[in-house]
Amino acid sequence: MKGLLGAFYILLIGLLSLAAIPPCQAFDLDEHLSINGFLSQGYIKSSGNNYLGDSLDGSFQLNEFALTLNSAVTDNLRLGLQLLSRDVGEEGNNDVLIDWAMADYRWHDWLGVRLGKVKLPIGLYNQGRDSDFLRPMVFLPQSIYDENKRTLVVAAVGGSLYGNFSLGASGDLEYQAYYGRVDFREDSGQARGMEQLATRIAQMKHLGAVSDFEADNRYVYGGSLVYTPPLDGLRLGVSYFTGQTDFDFDVGAAPGDAQGTMKDFVVLSIEYSTQKWTVAAEYTEQTGDREILGTDIPDGRSQGGYVQLCYHFLDRFGASLLYDVFYADKDDRDGSSFVAQGQPDFLGWRKDLGVGLHWEISSQWLIKAEYHMVDGAALQLPVFNPEGVERDWTYFVLKTSFNF
Repeated sequence: MKGLLGAFYILLIGLLSLAAIPPCQAFDLDEHLSINGFLSQGYIKSSGNNYLGDSLDGSFQLNEFALTLNSAVTDNLRLGLQLLSRDVGEEGNNDVLIDWAMADYRWHDWLGVRLGKVKLPIGLYNQGRDSDFLRPMVFLPQSIYDENKRTLVVAAVGGSLYGNFSLGASGDLEYQAYYGRVDFREDSGQARGMEQLATRIAQMKHLGAVSDFEADNRYVYGGSLVYTPPLDGLRLGVSYFTGQTDFDFDVGAAPGDAQGTMKDFVVLSIEYSTQKWTVAAEYTEQTGDREILGTDIPDGRSQGGYVQLCYHFLDRFGASLLYDVFYADKDDRDGSSFVAQGQPDFLGWRKDLGVGLHWEISSQWLIKAEYHMVDGAALQLPVFNPEGVERDWTYFVLKTSFNF
């Protein structure tokens, strides 16, 4: 699999290079190959708990750099790839990775195919989550777009079908469907959370220490529908995602194993935009099921959602208000199951009230500042706070981004 993927990337880069050299020695870079990207640097400071790294002391480990190449080989065929380097706490460490890379062939408006490492259409905003200019706040709402799951849901090596059906006076319907495998990095919050859980179970069974932890995704698949009715600014969407990942590790002197599945990860979405206002709301439910060292750990069915209001006072200056809530188990909103395990009840929820400002200094330069008040410690917060978590905490983020 890795050998075929490497060959595909080499071929893709070669085709992009050839596309930049037109016939008859006429050279026009803008016409045959576009090169752009972005870089960003942020600062995060929290009280009560660390978040996405060592934020209690304030952290500058919040940066990204991307280089994107796109080429229109023919009217129907496009090639593209994006190299991404990011550092978010312990995740990324500024390694340069292929974030996505694909060949995109579109036969008709209603049918196209993408092959390579394709972006996944989860909610309305997952495919554009890498660009600060496409979202009003530094982070997308965590109940839907959990940063700890980013490597699991951002893109998959495989393929997708997509298209758009015109419904005449009733609007348009856009669809996407995909299948592939994801790069489940061991430094991601999701993988580290599984390692912590395996360690706790191994200790309960007196099996020894967990070491050499590795994650191997077997598959992901899903799809999305986005309906645009004949009302300017309105979009309605539904998306689905599922996948399975195996985890291998050593326990003492013996090998161990774990398996994690995400079932029925469904997102319902609505967005309405005017010249000044954008209102967005999304709702999710998902069922997880994990087996670690022979112990079945059903997660129950989690529930989350948010409402976000954005208002532009001026063309380049605006403010945002967010209320975002997540429950680890929708049938156990008070966290009683955590109490039964000797853990704090507030591990069962996360309620985030955030306010933010964004200023587009130019079409290329953007600054954002925001403040969040959070009740609860769900969504893997113990990963960043192994010594314990607090229920009420806050965090402040300042970030600047530059597109080129």
